[in-house]
Amino acid sequence: MDSVYQEVTDLAKVFGVPQRGEKLVAELKDRVDKAAADIDASDTTLMYWFANAESPYLAGCCGAPGIITGELGAENVFGDTHEEWPQINWETVADRNPDVLVIGDLTRKSQTAEGAEKKIEFLESNPATKNMDAVREKRYVLLSGQAMNPSIRTVEGVERVAAGLRSFGLTR
Repeated sequence: MDSVYQEVTDLAKVFGVPQRGEKLVAELKDRVDKAAADIDASDTTLMYWFANAESPYLAGCCGAPGIITGELGAENVFGDTHEEWPQINWETVADRNPDVLVIGDLTRKSQTAEGAEKKIEFLESNPATKNMDAVREKRYVLLSGQAMNPSIRTVEGVERVAAGLRSFGLTR
């Protein structure tokens, strides 16, 4: 998030409104702090699905999912993958069996299963995924595509994933 905060600060300076930039950065930091307060999700695994059902783009170590996961102290099941959005097969996903599925609710139509509803239908009917713990327990957190890429919307991602973990009883 430091890079995002710096971009906000830099843009505010360029447009001659540095105080507004400082205020926005302070508000964003406060939101992240509040969302992550008292969360210990160190025993919780997450998987982030951005797009495409046939050959899914799932979050690797870095980018917004890395920020969200790190802020909450959880583990990304593909955090050992150093690409930002590697394509990973469903059998590997099932083997890693994440506790929670963070699903990109996208509106574009260029890939298969873009909207969250279609993605959930796929997960619940696909032989490789339907028996995963998160699918059986319906532990889904829906995020906009913007929240899954580094930007000020990543703060929304921290808030939504934190709320989901709390609602699923996966925090200490």
